[in-house]
Amino acid sequence: MNVLRNNRLHHWCSRWVASVRRTHTNHPAATKENKFIVEDLQQRQLVRVKGEDVVPFLQGLTTNDIRQLESSHTGSLYTMFLNKAGRVLYDAIVYKAPSDSSTILIECDQDVCNELMRHLKLYRVRRKIQIDNIAEELKVWCVFQVGEGPACVLPQMPVDNMDIIGDPRLPELGYRLLATSDRTSEEISKLLKNLSNTKIELSNVASNYRLHRYSLGVAEGVQDMPPGKQFPLEANCDILNGVSFNKGCYIGQELTARVHHTGVIRKRHMPVNLKNPLMENSSYAMCNDAGAKVGNVLGSIETKALALVRIEKALKTKELTIDGKPCSVEIPKWWPPLLLNNVVAREEA
Repeated sequence: MNVLRNNRLHHWCSRWVASVRRTHTNHPAATKENKFIVEDLQQRQLVRVKGEDVVPFLQGLTTNDIRQLESSHTGSLYTMFLNKAGRVLYDAIVYKAPSDSSTILIECDQDVCNELMRHLKLYRVRRKIQIDNIAEELKVWCVFQVGEGPACVLPQMPVDNMDIIGDPRLPELGYRLLATSDRTSEEISKLLKNLSNTKIELSNVASNYRLHRYSLGVAEGVQDMPPGKQFPLEANCDILNGVSFNKGCYIGQELTARVHHTGVIRKRHMPVNLKNPLMENSSYAMCNDAGAKVGNVLGSIETKALALVRIEKALKTKELTIDGKPCSVEIPKWWPPLLLNNVVAREEA
């Protein structure tokens, strides 16, 4: 039994190493020259939550430990709001407001901004908490690096009424910029050029960042995570620094903790390479060579897709298809190898 397990582990780890190389060499925007791409994240909005009890208030509603926001070196945390059944309602990045410990900014998908505010107000009860949509005051931008050279770094600091904040999920996702809504892309690009020695390019389409995320296998927003449909660990919340297993109770905490401690997570978000682009706003299933479904496509752009995949079945299948066309699943290079060990152990059980 141990020999069998070691052989399978060696096989899957070998595939993991190979996938890391493919992910690096086949990145859709890979070039010989390092550069930053700046993109206006029009799909993201900011909600301001203000009050003396803001930290304990959000502590009982989110998967992450909001108290760590004060000590975070980036000044941001990735977190999720769950329903009572432990399924994801909204994903969010929270920011501490400069020089104001009673104010926290919540970045969310604009399509559920009003729903998130209603969710917060529902649990506010008698706390003196003020909740406002500040989309007209601040906008969210992202800056991410492409290229095969050494990593380039931007200073994480306020610059001319613009905050530069490292993405709390993965370094490869780059930085978030919180800028006043009157700032133009040209102004922001000029500021960044003055702060770095790398090339700065403005995104000419509103999807470069999405393509970048899908290449990494990172979900964001309600298209990738429809409210009430997925569990946080299926969305890789645990390995994207989005959940604390040491904090107190929060809505949906019981099931999340139980799944974590049992280690039984059969499905996760994974990046998919497509032979041909898929039609927008259509539902697709990923099937194995026997025609059985092993995953659901959550979103796609060009030849990259994001899918909720049954890991074990997908890795054991030689030929995968979507809409009858060949595709392949990648193991993200940022996944810990121990995760694959757990897949092997689960099959052995």
